[in-house]
Amino acid sequence: MKKLSYLLIISFFLISCNSSQKMLERGQYDRAIDRATEKLMKKPNNSKELSVLKEAYELANMFDKERIEFLELEGREESWVEIYELYEQLNWRQNKVRRLPSQIRNEFTFYNYDNEIVESKMAAAEVSYERGVDYLERGDKMSARQAYNEFERAAQIYPGYEDVDQKLYESHQLGMNHALYFIENNSGMVLPEFFDVEMKKTTLKDLNTHWLNFDTYENENIEYDYFLVLNITEIAYSPETVERRIYSESREIQDGLRYELDEDGNVKKDSTGTDIRVPNMVTVTAEITESEQKKTAFVAGSLDIYDLRSDQLLRTESASVEAVFQHRYGEFSGNRKALSEETEEIIGGRAVPFPGNEQMLMDATELLKNRSKTVISRNRRLLEN
Repeated sequence: MKKLSYLLIISFFLISCNSSQKMLERGQYDRAIDRATEKLMKKPNNSKELSVLKEAYELANMFDKERIEFLELEGREESWVEIYELYEQLNWRQNKVRRLPSQIRNEFTFYNYDNEIVESKMAAAEVSYERGVDYLERGDKMSARQAYNEFERAAQIYPGYEDVDQKLYESHQLGMNHALYFIENNSGMVLPEFFDVEMKKTTLKDLNTHWLNFDTYENENIEYDYFLVLNITEIAYSPETVERRIYSESREIQDGLRYELDEDGNVKKDSTGTDIRVPNMVTVTAEITESEQKKTAFVAGSLDIYDLRSDQLLRTESASVEAVFQHRYGEFSGNRKALSEETEEIIGGRAVPFPGNEQMLMDATELLKNRSKTVISRNRRLLEN
């Protein structure tokens, strides 16, 4: 009961803090309007909520109109975006009240803001568009990205304004960073043809961002900003080995039933006089001879990131990997019931042919692709700048 009372008190407190009246007192006029209209839609005769709605509506409109008057008096071109947004807000606010029952609507006076909205909308789009053109004409990537933001705002305010879609494309192309990924073999070994082909299958397109594009094949029409060089420095293969070990496993299992004896060695009986029998538990053991075939391929290297604009090495991260071939098989003597599930899986197996060096390198290539992608993904923010 105490816990329930505590929860009720907390709930009441939270509801009180989020009441339309509290929002009005905190100057959260539009939130107060939202809450009051929500309640009035359910109970149109709620005079308290109507009073809150009237006051919040009047104050919100007053502040917005005063802000518009100030911005228009100030006469700054960049203010048109805010002026347009304020007119849209005034219109949105009165449309929210218009959806209320007629007995409430009749308490308010509504205005037609269409002319003001259209005028400020056109002016706001023009301001953003012209600012975008100014940024775009500077010709550098950062300015192009600022231009894109301006053109995007113009398109949002006034879809289809002049050639804004074309300007969006141009600014995006100019602001994009391009990175080319390729492999350099400095291991001293001749790599098979499949290695380069497979490495270029590394899927980097899913790492692309709005301002960053990766290529694994060079596009002669692109001026790259970064080179991502997978520098292979060593390739080594371990000998083919077979290691054997002998160990034992044991387990307690049930082997039938036995009579339960008391302290004097007599058979215990239950309440009906019947002899009591219990599971007869015994420990069984097995000896296992396990063989393990093993071979590894080690590829050492690094992922080097070069900034072509400054001709500098920005970062180097290890990209070394090791592919492992491992095969276990075994035999046992003793009681099979003593074997663990893991040991059961290798019993009865046989030795298999070791993979060749080329197959081991193929396996290492898959690991290397994943490793390279991880390193590149971790450095995307660096490459976007």
